[in-house]
Amino acid sequence: MTRRIIILMILFTGTFMAGFAQASDKTIETRYIIAKDGTGRLSDARLQELADQAQAAVESILKFWSADADVEKSGKIKVVFDEPRRKIYYVSVFHWDVHGFRRVRAVRVFGCEERPQEMVHKLTTAVFPHNDKMIRNIMGVTTEEQLGNRLTFPNCGFPCDDWVLVFLKTKSFIPLDQLGPDHESWGMQSSRDGFPSVLDRSRQSRAYAEAGSFGSYLIQTYGTDKMKKFYELSAKKDRPWQDAFGLTLEDLEKNWLKDLNASESKKTHDISKLSALFEENPNRACLRAQKLAIGQK
Repeated sequence: MTRRIIILMILFTGTFMAGFAQASDKTIETRYIIAKDGTGRLSDARLQELADQAQAAVESILKFWSADADVEKSGKIKVVFDEPRRKIYYVSVFHWDVHGFRRVRAVRVFGCEERPQEMVHKLTTAVFPHNDKMIRNIMGVTTEEQLGNRLTFPNCGFPCDDWVLVFLKTKSFIPLDQLGPDHESWGMQSSRDGFPSVLDRSRQSRAYAEAGSFGSYLIQTYGTDKMKKFYELSAKKDRPWQDAFGLTLEDLEKNWLKDLNASESKKTHDISKLSALFEENPNRACLRAQKLAIGQK
């Protein structure tokens, strides 16, 4: 055989074996998800525990939103439990994966030694996938806050409402019409590995917390049915605020902030502490707030 053919055979064998190794990873299948061990180190018992958590999370999401998992049409949601991203960040990411000739919904959970973070958020995105980052986050962050891990970003142990009051107090609030459908206006970008990375952590923190607080306001004021109507209408029209809620984004934002400001007097203690953390170092405010929240328990 020529040297070229030998090299090609080695490359093919390596690719095939890599694919075979990935396919042989431990897998647990439940009613709505396919859980996989992305670390290669999880025990059978731990993977089962994580699979049960993900299954329970999807069930809670479907109940909260009166929704359907759409398994017959879209397949089960693939959930891969992996090492912390860049060894220190505990996050979850939604993405589209390919299985055969079919595009499937997938959530990768980075960091699973303890309780997963952002998993409810991204599983909500799997139930309600959308190209607009604003729509994904007003639904996903809100659901995480209601049903998931309060220590997760952007709550970091505290309500998103409190963080928005901090941003208003420190004059760092981002008007909602400045948050576009893609990563860039949220202080992020797509990395080489296909997952988003952070360019401006301060802006990312503010954008996500605002989306979560605004989403909670919309649900509390108009209900989940109106939010689902907004989601459905947005398939044919960009951000149909007026069609779904009867008001422009500007008016919805004014009413939301009016409600927030009315509640500030009841939260002065926490807002003062969070403001100090954010002004001292916005890049580390979330990590320090998580420690503060754990200490208060």
